[in-house]
Amino acid sequence: MIADISPLPAGWIESGRPLEIDVGCHKGLFLAEMAALYPDRNFLGIERQAKRVERTNRKIQRLEMRNAAVICGEGHETLRSLPSRVADHIHVLFPDPWPKRRHHIRRLIQPSFIETCLRLLRPGGLLRLVTDDEPYARDVRLHAATVPELVECPDDREYPLTEFQKKFLVDGRPVYALILRKPGND
Repeated sequence: MIADISPLPAGWIESGRPLEIDVGCHKGLFLAEMAALYPDRNFLGIERQAKRVERTNRKIQRLEMRNAAVICGEGHETLRSLPSRVADHIHVLFPDPWPKRRHHIRRLIQPSFIETCLRLLRPGGLLRLVTDDEPYARDVRLHAATVPELVECPDDREYPLTEFQKKFLVDGRPVYALILRKPGND
């Protein structure tokens, strides 16, 4: 399935405003909180489940957020449909880890996905990958090493907690984050 990005307002992605992309935005809670915290930035959510997209779009309209939008599509395919060098941040928060080895091919974060993110990031842009699954986190780090143009870096920015992250904190489960930066604009 290839995403149709036509529902976005004309020129919204190319507006010149910083753009953050939330891949697999689930119910849109993180997306809406980020849009409220940073009204000078645009936020694009990508979600494959149409009901979640509809719910998130209603929330965006109810809150009159002009800097947030969500589209329905598979994460990687949707990213491929976007123009190059448009994103300042790409967030991939708690993607399905597909823990069985025979299902690993279904995982979102593969070397080709990271290459696509590299193409989309502007110089100085960040790719933020977060999971609660330690084996998946190790594999993500190995995949990231195949793209030397992205370098691991700290990220001191504070982010709203996702629904999953809140649950994991209550359960005392660790969360693993990998922040990768595209060099440039130092």
